[in-house]
Amino acid sequence: MGKPVIDSRRQRVFTAVMWLLAIAMLYPFVMMVVIGFRPAGLAYKPLFSPVKPIWDNYQKVLFHKNFGDWYRNTIVTVTLTIALRLLATLPAAYAFSRLRFPGGRMIMAVLLATLMVPGETTMVPRYMFFRALHLLDTSWTIILPEISEVFYLLLMTEFFRSVPEDFSEAAKIDGAGHVRILVLLFLPLSGPSIATTILFSFINIWNNFLDPFLFINSMDRQLITPALRFFQERGGANVPVQLAGATLSVVPVIALFLFTQKFFVAGVSSSGIKG
Repeated sequence: MGKPVIDSRRQRVFTAVMWLLAIAMLYPFVMMVVIGFRPAGLAYKPLFSPVKPIWDNYQKVLFHKNFGDWYRNTIVTVTLTIALRLLATLPAAYAFSRLRFPGGRMIMAVLLATLMVPGETTMVPRYMFFRALHLLDTSWTIILPEISEVFYLLLMTEFFRSVPEDFSEAAKIDGAGHVRILVLLFLPLSGPSIATTILFSFINIWNNFLDPFLFINSMDRQLITPALRFFQERGGANVPVQLAGATLSVVPVIALFLFTQKFFVAGVSSSGIKG
């Protein structure tokens, strides 16, 4: 009789801790939305202060002459990057998980070692490289480095390894080559992992601030996250307007997560990636 009572207490404590952590994580987001409805002089009032909400901040963002360009540039950049990433990552993951070739383990070890190199340390070489190729001030400075992200190669490789060998052997007996096995067998089975890759990629590229800030200079070519810095006045940054812009910028991320949440959980579980 004692053990169920203890388990019940542990469950209640665990639930309470999770609620506290959820509230702590949601509080900055709620404050961002609330401050977006406040005048500049009342931005830092407590959350439940009786401040009359205004729509001026959102109107300044929505009717900014370049806001549509920023949104379009970001959507095009994210979509093209994800498409090229999947095109490069899926065949590579299949090769590392199913093919045996000389130096395969060494190549994977070198690729994994790149995960320990902070991206900030490659800013200067990348800038010089892009300048030599005349790619500065274009979205290609964001797209090209993101195509071969090793994390997603690891995620898809781990998932492909979880597919039983019997499936591949049966397809080979039927005369299928590697391309057909990848397209007709592995891709239909890897929906959750592909959804996870798309979601993670979308969030990371959409929220990328440093790369477009350094490599893109034209206001009409900028992406949405670093473009929020343009909402400034003579006295400095207009915080409520910037947070109103930030609120509008996260709408696609939230919508995508809600749409892919089921696949996201299944993909993380099946790939063996734990946070």
